[in-house]
Amino acid sequence: MITSDSVNGVVRRGRLGRTARFAARWRGRRDGARGVPRVPLPAPPPEEERGKTPPPPIEPPAPELLITPYVMEVRTGVRRATEQMRAALIGREHALLSRLRAESVRVVTQYDVREDPRPAALARYGHWMGQWRTSVDRCRSHAQAVVDQANQRLACYWDAVRETHPHLSRLPRRPPGDWLPGRVELDGSWYRPDVWLLADDDSARTATSRALHILERQNTDRVDGRTSR
Repeated sequence: MITSDSVNGVVRRGRLGRTARFAARWRGRRDGARGVPRVPLPAPPPEEERGKTPPPPIEPPAPELLITPYVMEVRTGVRRATEQMRAALIGREHALLSRLRAESVRVVTQYDVREDPRPAALARYGHWMGQWRTSVDRCRSHAQAVVDQANQRLACYWDAVRETHPHLSRLPRRPPGDWLPGRVELDGSWYRPDVWLLADDDSARTATSRALHILERQNTDRVDGRTSR
């Protein structure tokens, strides 16, 4: 059950504190003053053309040229934190995962080997699968809060870099976060929790994937049956 306290906790974790903002901006000002990141400059115009035409507008460098040590530090911290959250989730739900894998074998045996469908057993399997997906959804909200906070740190950092960097300070001003090299994204597997069932137990991979297919097929047939009525 998701309570208001847990929702408020996610919101608090996604908000960047004053100390973290100050640290990110301090690092950005320091890097900018040192000329970090190193930005390749466009070739200067020929000497005879200088002063005759206005200089061309400065274009933002390619994002891959702007991965500074601080950006790598933030990204590595997020990856480590979200992996720890995933490992903790799997540890907490160990009993449920074991039950799901064992039930996957029963479902496949009943439907494919014996060819004797048991909707009640499949419904029980679907109920447990729903519990697993709900647990992942809840944990994903916390992981997303970690990602959002990291991107706030990067926004503060880059805003400060542009204040002191000799070349990036010439770029047109943009709202913080609009230009965010190294932006952090949550790993896509968080949106496909069934993959974790397959990846963490190779011995049950075939049965689990087949049982999931049977479950999804029954759900699709049920929806199609309701639509045709």
